[in-house]
Amino acid sequence: MRHDTEPHRRRSAYHALVMTTITPGVRVCFASFDTAEVSELCIRSMRALAGTPFRLSVGDCGSTDGSVPMFERFRDAGVLDLEVAPNGRRHGEWIDQWLADTTEQYLVVCDSDVEFLADGWLAAMVETARSGNAALVATRIQARNGVPYTHPGTGARATLAPRPEPWLMMIDTTKVRGVVSASFLYEERVLVDGTKVAYDTAAAFFRELTAAGLPYVEMPMSFADAYRHYSGLTWQLAGMPWRRRLKQFAKYRWVRWRLRRARRLWP
Repeated sequence: MRHDTEPHRRRSAYHALVMTTITPGVRVCFASFDTAEVSELCIRSMRALAGTPFRLSVGDCGSTDGSVPMFERFRDAGVLDLEVAPNGRRHGEWIDQWLADTTEQYLVVCDSDVEFLADGWLAAMVETARSGNAALVATRIQARNGVPYTHPGTGARATLAPRPEPWLMMIDTTKVRGVVSASFLYEERVLVDGTKVAYDTAAAFFRELTAAGLPYVEMPMSFADAYRHYSGLTWQLAGMPWRRRLKQFAKYRWVRWRLRRARRLWP
């Protein structure tokens, strides 16, 4: 097998940082770009329904839709830590940074377009990690046996490698530090027959985690009722087929209604 080493040369320098002592606790992080309404819904619902204390960190990629002033209001109220990357930053780079600089035992990574629906969602993930002695808690492992994939823009073909669903996962930092060094950036490996294996966000990390024999667990199927991932709200509508446009606009309208409700419930 020939490896594409370019992702490793691009790997974030955060992996080389020396960490301070890890303390018990949970840190939740998400990155955003022009998703002000659903990001606010994410913040309000996660805080109200977590069921256990946590520290929230947000990374913004230079939004121009009012996201940054909204985050700053939450920051000034002591709700979250905020970092803004005005020129943008890839999702995998954010996660690399968070994993390296988190001082809490548990790091939860979620997407900005996740709404939490059930009380105790975070407490349930922590309990699952502890009872399963897990280095990783996933909502689900995708593409367990590899899934053929054609890139919608370039037409390039590859087999998707297994990975935890990246829109909500928990990592025990005490178990993976010094053992798993893979970046969360996209990576490809070219096999001897010329075919490609694509490691999308979190897939290379999952590859090394399992190779090291670290335990992971999936949340029970019932946990799917604890949150909703709206999916794709950061995508551009330009060039999108009209049927998908209609679905996306319907999501936006639903998010706005849910946000109005959340503001009343959790001011």
